[in-house]
Parts: sequence; structure tokens; C-alpha cells
Amino acid sequence: MKKLIMISWGILLLAGCGSNDSELDKEKTQNAVSMRALEQKVIKDGGYTSKDIKLVKACEAIENGKSEFKGNYIVSWKTKDDKYERALVMKNYKTFYGTNNFKINSDQCIDY
Repeated sequence: MKKLIMISWGILLLAGCGSNDSELDKEKTQNAVSMRALEQKVIKDGGYTSKDIKLVKACEAIENGKSEFKGNYIVSWKTKDDKYERALVMKNYKTFYGTNNFKINSDQCIDY
């Protein structure tokens, strides 16, 4: 019950700020991640398409040495056949490598 109250309180606070930064558009996230995933040689050579890339989880990420969330997410993805599972950093629906430069805020994740 406490968790439900905390979640409700958090939603109210975020709504009061005008936008909820922890909400990601699934379609935009899927497009950004699949485009970058398909650039990887092993994925390209494996004959995978964007439909074969499945989102697993997106978590708010804080850059190492920083204490504030700046809009970066670590997005985990896998191939439809579960052969490959990887992660990318995403900000403003643009993806890049460098997950080692961030720590995940596991309290702020979206499961897909």
C-alpha cells in the first residue's frame, strides 16, 4: 500500500511539473533502438530486420560522477530469437554507445 501511495504521489508531482520525463514513446524508442541495432555487424550479417529487434526495458540513467537525471536512458533490447541481448544509451530518441558511462536508476524503469 505504501508503494502505491508513493507512486501516486510521484505521478502527481510529475504532472504538476508539466511533463513526465520518465514516459517514453514506445514507437519512437523502438525506431531509434532498431536503427542503431541494425548497424551492428553481427545483427546485419544475421539477416535481422527492425521487426526482429524487441525492446526489453528502458531505465533512467545518470552519468557517472553526476547526481542528476539529464534525460538519458539505458534501453535494453534483444533479437526476437533471443540470440543477442544488448543495451544502448538514448537521449531525445537518439541512441549511442557508452552504457559504461552511466548508472541505471532501477526505480525508474519501463518494462516492454
